[in-house]
Amino acid sequence: MIKGMYTAASGMMLQMARQDVVANNLANVNTTGFKRSSTVATAFPAMLMSRLGELDTSSEIPQPLKPEVIGYLGTGACLAGIINDYSIGNLKPTYNATDVALSTPDTYLVVETPEGIRYTRGGSLKITGDGLLTTNQGYAVLDDNDDYIYIEGEFAIDERGYVTDNGEEIARLQVVRFENQDQLEKLGGGLLTTDQEPQLVDNPEILSGYLEESNVVAVQEMVTLINVVRSYEALQKIVQSEDEATQTLLNEVARV
Repeated sequence: MIKGMYTAASGMMLQMARQDVVANNLANVNTTGFKRSSTVATAFPAMLMSRLGELDTSSEIPQPLKPEVIGYLGTGACLAGIINDYSIGNLKPTYNATDVALSTPDTYLVVETPEGIRYTRGGSLKITGDGLLTTNQGYAVLDDNDDYIYIEGEFAIDERGYVTDNGEEIARLQVVRFENQDQLEKLGGGLLTTDQEPQLVDNPEILSGYLEESNVVAVQEMVTLINVVRSYEALQKIVQSEDEATQTLLNEVARV
């Protein structure tokens, strides 16, 4: 009975982790460039069960029977990892010169934050009162020389990332990719970090006047969330049943 309680409890912990991931997806359904995450589960090692201690009573002198294999007993499941879906979200036209979308799924803008260099696909940019080009959160966007970009007049960005100010080319956006996207770590606010060395992209295929929407499908995430809650409730009932059975057993043993 205790085994059954632990098995169900491990499943409840797994569903709680799944719920956190789905909730984060739903919270970022309107975050520009956000990539949805999903969970991967793995089973604990199964136990081989055998029937032991039975006697053959067909003869006058009972003889012990050989152990008979019954099968394998599962011992629960746990979270193996969280994977990200890097497919491109819907590209929405905004007709705003400071909005850019990266049309390839493995490229990122480079920004400077108080914690250091970070990467993002959020192309909702703005120009501060000092003329500094930043993200919507106020982080400075860097050019391919790791410098800030200052704008004074009419602003434009072409498909290769070159920034023009009053028709004069002044900088080029630093757009990078990584050898292994799965090693990127989400930090919140659409920011990412990694220990990998970034690779500068020669032709980033930037769409000016567009924004990449989140690739989260809200209806799909809601269905997943409902399934998670129902699974959690079912496992919770198993734990309650195991607890009641254990209590009944203890009461019967006490009477004897």
